[in-house]
Amino acid sequence: MKSAAALLLPLLALAGCGGGGKAPENESRIRIANPDSEQLKTLSPIMQRLALMRAIRQTSHRCHRVVAGAYQQYYREMEMWVALCDDGKHWSVFIAGNSDVQVRDCAQHAQLGLPQCRPITPPPPDPLDPGTANAIGNAT
Repeated sequence: MKSAAALLLPLLALAGCGGGGKAPENESRIRIANPDSEQLKTLSPIMQRLALMRAIRQTSHRCHRVVAGAYQQYYREMEMWVALCDDGKHWSVFIAGNSDVQVRDCAQHAQLGLPQCRPITPPPPDPLDPGTANAIGNAT
């Protein structure tokens, strides 16, 4: 009798767990504060482009000039920004809450399992932006 009870108890315990099915995931997510990304959102477009260019260059990637940049989304406790360089290449800049920065080539996102970058179109040339002065001067 004791051996039957000893065999029955683990089976009853297992049955009480919902039949071994997948347990529902906790749907509440905690979003980590990211002061660096929030500060970047408040900057002027020129200063945002400079900050994105600095992040790209500090991670040993090449970008002569960022012509456009935009916030894209929150991804795995990081804020994802996309930058378009003057050579037409898109880079993603991931900013973590602890100020760590990761930069990835948007062309490699699919093979890395990262969210696809939304393409950015450059704004029209700004006559007051010193970086576009040569392009405007050559157009005449």
